Amino acid sequence: MLLLLRMKKIIEKIKRKLYSSKFMEDNRISKKDFTRKRKLPFTSLVLFIINIIKQTLQKELTHFMGMISNKKANISKSAFSQSRVKLKPEAFIELNRTLVEEFYTDNIYEMWKGFRLIAIDGTKVSLPISSKELINRFGTLANGMIIPEAQISSCYDPLNEIIIDSQIEPIEIDEKSLALRHFDLLNKSDLIILDRGYCAVWLYFYIINKNINFVNRINKSFIKESQLFWGSDEDSKIIEVKHLPQKSRYLLRDLGIEFKPFKIRLVRVILNNGEIEVLATTLLDEDKYPTSSFKELYFRRWGIETNYDHLKSNLRLEDFTGLTEISIRQDFHVSSFIINLQSIIAQDSQEDLNENNINTEHDYKINKNLSLGFMKDKIIKILTSNNPRYYEELKELFKMNPVPIRKNRTNPRIFHRSRRKYSINRKRAV
Repeated sequence: MLLLLRMKKIIEKIKRKLYSSKFMEDNRISKKDFTRKRKLPFTSLVLFIINIIKQTLQKELTHFMGMISNKKANISKSAFSQSRVKLKPEAFIELNRTLVEEFYTDNIYEMWKGFRLIAIDGTKVSLPISSKELINRFGTLANGMIIPEAQISSCYDPLNEIIIDSQIEPIEIDEKSLALRHFDLLNKSDLIILDRGYCAVWLYFYIINKNINFVNRINKSFIKESQLFWGSDEDSKIIEVKHLPQKSRYLLRDLGIEFKPFKIRLVRVILNNGEIEVLATTLLDEDKYPTSSFKELYFRRWGIETNYDHLKSNLRLEDFTGLTEISIRQDFHVSSFIINLQSIIAQDSQEDLNENNINTEHDYKINKNLSLGFMKDKIIKILTSNNPRYYEELKELFKMNPVPIRKNRTNPRIFHRSRRKYSINRKRAV
């Protein structure tokens, strides 16, 4: 019941934002934009982009206009393209921030020892090949192929499956630089989990200076103290980091921070296959945070990897709807909003599903691929109507064809070569 009430509050807040004049004024390129009466006014344009556009653009436009209008109406691809250049991509960032802020308002979300877990990681996305604008703006990989690519970064809550923030920038921007932007949205109640790509003393000090805790997998060549720990028999050790390369000192000064020695804890983790990993963390209290708890904790980081797979495979993130920078940014940022909507509806639906799991061999969870497909059109009905039946109908669809949760699966997956470009077992639902 609490989850249902939270969902209703989130939907109502999003609707108030969507239909407010201030939202339009803040997110149009020019003050003259969206002042004349058009077939696709500001709010309708935003809703159309939210509606998971994955079929041919003209078919999507015709279907959408028929859905929101009682009259026969149509709009051309050209008219849509002319309208979308007037819409700031920040509109979808604002909608997602509204959702995220409301989600964490009532403290009914999952935590780890009082912390909100935050996984930060980056990946690359392919952009439409035929656009010179995208090649010039985002760049290409240095592999001899002229294919535009972008660097993206996500700040993700793996326990609650919420994308708190996402960034998309030219390929030359490194992951650490994008991570700095995420930190402004975090606080002392957050615990960041980072992979080896973020292993840097200056970054550690930057995070500590913001009064945030972290856990980071390090490599053997990190610093002298950690190298000694790798070769010892100790499971946990607190060390003081006193030295920072001059280049890194200048980097911190550019960020307005003066380096000072600080303490971190090194923790040895033995994986199921016998391999050893070492984690660096600011969680120094060995009684409150025993060494035995870090293996499972760090495994939680895997949630951001599965979220990227969901974005790319199920939502088809790289299937962009335009060839311009503004359309790429619109499509990218709306994807976070869509995935978050799916997550909170799934959590509400999962509560009902759990009641049916009592007498079954396995527990079951919401099917991510199918539930995403069920959102199309339904989410627009929810955002344009006060009739609660649309949300209840969507919840029922979410509970259809759940997938079993098989815990502690350790058998390696065997991948076979196939002539198929797309797996027959992983067909998309949108």
